[in-house]
Amino acid sequence: MNLHYSLAHENYKQAHGIFSKTFAMDQLEINQQTIALISARRDWAALQLLLKADEDMTLTVKNRPSFTPHGPLVNVRIEVDLDGFPDSDLSVMPVGYVEDDDRQYRPDVLLEDDTVFVERLKVQPVWIEAAVSADRSPGIYQGTIRIYTHKMFEDEILARTMTFTLRVYDVALDDPGDNRFYLNLWLHMSNIARKHEVPLWSDRHFEILEHYVRSLAQLGQKSVMLFVSEIPWSGQNCFKIVNNLSDLFEYSMVRISRSAAGEFRYDFSVLEKYIDLCSRYGISREIEVHGLLNIWTCPAEGYAGPAADYPDAIRLRYLDEADGCGKYMKLGAEIRQYMQALEQFFVRKGIVDIVRITADEPGDILAYQLRVQALKEIVPRMKIKTIVGHPEFLSRLDCFAGEEMDLIVHLEAACDDWAAWQKCQNRISGLKGYYVCCGPQRPNTFISSPLLECRLIGLVAAFMGFDGFLRWNYTVWPDKPRERISYKYPVWQAGDTNFVYPANNGRPLLSLRYKNLKRGIEDYALIRRLQDLHPDSARIIAQIRDRVFKIQDIALLSAKSRKKPDELFSMNGEDYAEMKRTVLEALESLSN
Repeated sequence: MNLHYSLAHENYKQAHGIFSKTFAMDQLEINQQTIALISARRDWAALQLLLKADEDMTLTVKNRPSFTPHGPLVNVRIEVDLDGFPDSDLSVMPVGYVEDDDRQYRPDVLLEDDTVFVERLKVQPVWIEAAVSADRSPGIYQGTIRIYTHKMFEDEILARTMTFTLRVYDVALDDPGDNRFYLNLWLHMSNIARKHEVPLWSDRHFEILEHYVRSLAQLGQKSVMLFVSEIPWSGQNCFKIVNNLSDLFEYSMVRISRSAAGEFRYDFSVLEKYIDLCSRYGISREIEVHGLLNIWTCPAEGYAGPAADYPDAIRLRYLDEADGCGKYMKLGAEIRQYMQALEQFFVRKGIVDIVRITADEPGDILAYQLRVQALKEIVPRMKIKTIVGHPEFLSRLDCFAGEEMDLIVHLEAACDDWAAWQKCQNRISGLKGYYVCCGPQRPNTFISSPLLECRLIGLVAAFMGFDGFLRWNYTVWPDKPRERISYKYPVWQAGDTNFVYPANNGRPLLSLRYKNLKRGIEDYALIRRLQDLHPDSARIIAQIRDRVFKIQDIALLSAKSRKKPDELFSMNGEDYAEMKRTVLEALESLSN
């Protein structure tokens, strides 16, 4: 068997399915035998090992025997050492491929399997990561990768040794929960219950949710997402997609009943349990409430609002104990009473000041004003967050001038009318973030997106003056996402619905996109610290900005500029590594 090896940076991605004409099919397109990594303390460093053979094989990342139903194949075993680092600080994981919309396969899933089957001529990436603790001594550490091969009952042979270095700077990153980056990735909890086949809001569901909450906390999630009415997005119109039928409905965390005497009772115990779970992992800066404002409707298919005398399509189901029937509130007075009870729950919990009733992409400004005004009268202590997806809506937000309202703007909407966005920033107080979803095409976090675009998420926020980033897609998987993640193409591109994948053990499998997003969030935090502490920060930041971005006016990220990605920002991972090195050296110099 001819086996080819190379090292690659953490942002490397290569499609499988159509072979390039620029290199032989049985060879790798890169040939890097050593690599230099950098990190701060309380940080992490990563690289990829690439393997490619002219025969089928198995890959093992643990010291264990390996046999396969594919027959007597060569087994390749990987062993990694890093001087001074215990094995518990090192992760070695095969990277799994997913099928993209174009039917090519691209690496994304960080697998927890000890052994995987690798077909001939397929590049098999291996993710190698070192956790750098807060008390790790600064210095340069030597790493070794050993590649062993054998077949069946033969003795292993050491086929190749590769090396890498890790330089640790005398700078400690903040804990993810303490950094200043506002991160809000939406966790669709009903979908998690469906994919793991457990009862909604059961103890087992919460056990599984804890693993997902932990993974969000490790990214630096700041917001707790709550659902307080039924199907606020009407299932993302999933009932219209017939070629990959998938259930995307999200259900309320509040259980409502009405006594035989006609008195409503509200059970907020699931809400409280989830809020407390997130708080244990440091996610407690914001409570984001969905289901009270700008409910998505599809009246032609029956997805309208049950209460004709309320200006929004809020769907509140209750059990009527008089006859045992489930019913929906059909009177505005009932909905108002529920909202007031919900506000009092947040008051008793001591968190009402951080609650944000959230509207996702309102389109009719007059209807939106009416709905916001109704909420202010019903629940005056709960503030509003508006997710702005349309440039024309952005230009009409002047009606809220002088008020406090968090605004999260679609990146393309902000770039298309930068003057209107700046006016909103100046006239409406509150947090200001941005988001991407099914657009723009770049930068984005699709399976097809270069991994550096995931890292750019934090840098766009840093250089455009945003407080942070929101994305709707942490766990909005279609049915059987490990088999087919492509869904609703071309409106949604593969990867638009997720950053993680559901594992069979009730945990999330992370992805290359997750890791590169995390890196970009840390870039943001380091740049903000540099601005706060370094006397020459303006010059240094201009230097690193020019290294990463190829445009002076970042509003040119708009699709209207018709610029290609490599005309807008660097596609060279070395530029991003050098950017981090520059910032760490500048911060380290402050303590010398």
